[in-house]
Amino acid sequence: MSPPGAAPGTVGTEGLRACMRLFPTGVALLTAGSGESATGMSVNSVISVSLTPPLVLVSVHHAARINRRLLDDRVFALSFLTAEQTGLTRTFAAADRPVGAMAVNVLGGVLKDSGVPFAAGASATIECVLQRAVPVEDHVLVIGRVTAARLNPVLAPPQVSYQGTFTTVRQAGQPEKPEKKEHADG
Repeated sequence: MSPPGAAPGTVGTEGLRACMRLFPTGVALLTAGSGESATGMSVNSVISVSLTPPLVLVSVHHAARINRRLLDDRVFALSFLTAEQTGLTRTFAAADRPVGAMAVNVLGGVLKDSGVPFAAGASATIECVLQRAVPVEDHVLVIGRVTAARLNPVLAPPQVSYQGTFTTVRQAGQPEKPEKKEHADG
């Protein structure tokens, strides 16, 4: 899927995007700030880097508005969304996503130790202190040391991005049920 005339070994943006859409990823909300400075964005580029010490990495576009909050406050949170929280995903993926008190309200007003808002009803939430921000081309790799990790006692199916849609997964051995799929942007 390289563009015509591309150097051998180069891949165009759309070719890579088409391939990556075939790799299912969980969906999370990255949040930073508190009160009137609260902000968040939908992400699906979250990985566990290390268990000892506990580190996670999130890839954020270099022009994302949340970067200023991450660098200034040096504290952030991740809320791993359930299959039923597609509305939150869309809200925090939009250019006009809520900020400040409105963002806290939309997220459910759930505030933890750091004051950073979390999505109420998320399957899990983690709080991090920024350890490092590494610029790589058009993104910043945000590495955080996990300071708190909380599981929702109500186990709910995860939200998954796959082939440009939001879906979920089922446990092996469970009967297949028709799933409500929604189109994912990008």
